[in-house]
Amino acid sequence: MDNLEVLVSGIEQKAVSLRGRLSGVEMENRQLKAKLQELQVSLEVYKQKVKELENKNSILKVSGSLNRNPGRQESQKARAFIDGMVKEIDRCLRLLDQQE
Repeated sequence: MDNLEVLVSGIEQKAVSLRGRLSGVEMENRQLKAKLQELQVSLEVYKQKVKELENKNSILKVSGSLNRNPGRQESQKARAFIDGMVKEIDRCLRLLDQQE
């Protein structure tokens, strides 16, 4: 009977130990999920900033090429870019009108 009591006692100690480890792992998991959420939000903010900077860069390139009295090819590129932007704005306005 002593062996059985020792065996049960050992199992109980291991169960307590495992519950403690489980609690620790669950807490770490919650912390990691929170950190992941923060990083995902930061990533979206940075993606938006990159997109804005790319748009500003494109606009500055076009504006710069128009201000430097560009040659025929640069002028055509600038006009094509502006035409594309106007078309995109028109498309967005049509989509907004459809939603109303």
